[in-house]
Amino acid sequence: MTKTDRLTRLLLELPWLIQNRNASIDSFSDQFDISRDEAIKDLSLLTYVGPGRFGGELVDIQYEDEFVSVIDSQGFDRPLKFNNIEAVLLLLGVKNLSDISNDISEIKNVEIKLSKLIESDIVSGGNQEEYALKRSVIEKAITNEKQIVIQYVDSHLRLSSERSISPIEIETIESKEYLAAVDNHSKLNRSFRLDRIIKAEVTEADSLNPNISQENIVSEKIALKSRSWNVSNIVDLNIPYSLTGDEMTIELDLLDSDYLLEILLRLDATAEVDCSKETRNRLTKTLRNRIDAIR
Repeated sequence: MTKTDRLTRLLLELPWLIQNRNASIDSFSDQFDISRDEAIKDLSLLTYVGPGRFGGELVDIQYEDEFVSVIDSQGFDRPLKFNNIEAVLLLLGVKNLSDISNDISEIKNVEIKLSKLIESDIVSGGNQEEYALKRSVIEKAITNEKQIVIQYVDSHLRLSSERSISPIEIETIESKEYLAAVDNHSKLNRSFRLDRIIKAEVTEADSLNPNISQENIVSEKIALKSRSWNVSNIVDLNIPYSLTGDEMTIELDLLDSDYLLEILLRLDATAEVDCSKETRNRLTKTLRNRIDAIR
């Protein structure tokens, strides 16, 4: 048996033991088609599973008198499916691993698969109830002209700190919903993909610039051209693109110059961008601010 096979079995064993409390060691062995000695070894290993390294953070399994009991499941009795934050943190961990791994191609494949799974889960309605609740909170804040505090996953799948914004409107671009808002700190217009907002809470503070009209929110048509191999660098963004020979073209309506910069930073140095002079100036200013913040 390979290490992968045993890991797969171990991942299935703990949920089964939680659902079948006080199961006999023999029934446990039969369920997973393993010998009694293998069952004892697996049970021993499972007592080292948990969110931490110490006794109070490890799964507590007792298997005396021929019966197995899970005394403390450490949260492993929850469904195996990740929620939004867990899925994003797993993907973030894989992305960080790819930076230090010698086998980048294999890690990159896992990263791409995870990105597609997260996106397809959103499209298929895997988080439909959660999404609808979050949207309702934002809509009420817009109606009542109240500020909200959000936690957001950026285009690099980094979990942001809490951000206070004044929501303006929700609009659809390329089949995705975006929230147009004013950043209460910078006083600048921003846009956030709704499916990347992890948390949204209404505050008692009134929105900034409550008289901003929809006409003040200007959408600009952007065209990017780059080499085709850059597709792997933007696959998790779920933005439309076309390939012609070794050239990739991206066309999109853009509300937020910061988001455009995030895309550009993923492409190689030959990338070309067709945008207004105002947007170029904003890109330059934003990039300089980021560089100054690092120094």
